[in-house]
Amino acid sequence: MKTLFTIIVPVFNTAPYLEKCIQSLLLQTMREIEVILVDDGSTDESGRICDGFKRDPRVKVIHKKNEGQGIARNAGLETAVGDYILFIDSDDYIEKNTCARLYEYMKESDAQLCSFGYVIEDREGKEIYRTKLQKRIFRGEEVTNQFLLHFFGDSQEDDTMRGISACMTAFQKSVIERYKVLFPSERKVLSEDTIFNLEFCKHIDTAAVIPEYFYHYVQNPLSFSHSYRPDRFDKTLYLCNQLKEYAAEYGIKDLVKARISMVLWINLMECIKQEVRRTDASNQVIYENIRKMCRSRATQDELKELNPSAFDIKQKIFLGAVKGNWVNAVIVLAKIRNMKGL
Repeated sequence: MKTLFTIIVPVFNTAPYLEKCIQSLLLQTMREIEVILVDDGSTDESGRICDGFKRDPRVKVIHKKNEGQGIARNAGLETAVGDYILFIDSDDYIEKNTCARLYEYMKESDAQLCSFGYVIEDREGKEIYRTKLQKRIFRGEEVTNQFLLHFFGDSQEDDTMRGISACMTAFQKSVIERYKVLFPSERKVLSEDTIFNLEFCKHIDTAAVIPEYFYHYVQNPLSFSHSYRPDRFDKTLYLCNQLKEYAAEYGIKDLVKARISMVLWINLMECIKQEVRRTDASNQVIYENIRKMCRSRATQDELKELNPSAFDIKQKIFLGAVKGNWVNAVIVLAKIRNMKGL
């Protein structure tokens, strides 16, 4: 039986969520799939749970030392045999018709890439956010001048395609193989998904969007993206510089300038929220760290590109406090956002 889809799942200490994730893959209406579970050095029951699914011949399990999600995905790519690739995080799950519908649409449109809808849920399954998409096929220059823009960051004025990442996108494996497109480590790069997506899109002429909601993103406060990283702000600045380099390479600097500023703003808010949650540092250390981030020339320059009128009142106030270097106000606002889960 020819394998049409390979689903790669990097796994690290997500035992409470893992079985639901894997079951959603094995219950796909398309049977011609393989599931590659990459146990990235888990220290909980995740590795054992993965092994328990090896009774299904469609499941492969790789156990490796912990190197991070990006490198784990690359390990899965080394053994993948499907025509198309999906990346699923191990604390999330997908609808049972995901592979069948994506295969049908990608063959019909001759697309090398297809992005699709997702829903953000809390751990109890309550819906928090649902992305907005329109069915569309992009060909030739449209891929660069229209589709690609969302990979550079969110738009303030238009939330279509907001948050679409490698997990909400299917990729043609032949492109990955031919051009050796791989993920960098998220320990070195803030957003390994973004770099992979931008590298992949250098080599395609057709991209598709299907508006169906296949992916369920389950908010996990213990995930790597939400954990404290002392170098997060520096890596944010580095990412913004990388995005500017890609924008120059693609010839779309003016089209994505404001989106790159949004990348800095969103990550800056997260950095500040993480700082005020710290219990391992004094109030003075936290104050100084936030002051340095707010006063950074890069911060102040990028924030000039933002349009305050496009923000809700809460973000307007937060933005004003950061631009004014009102550090005590920034700390209070960050604490409020943490309490409200914003």
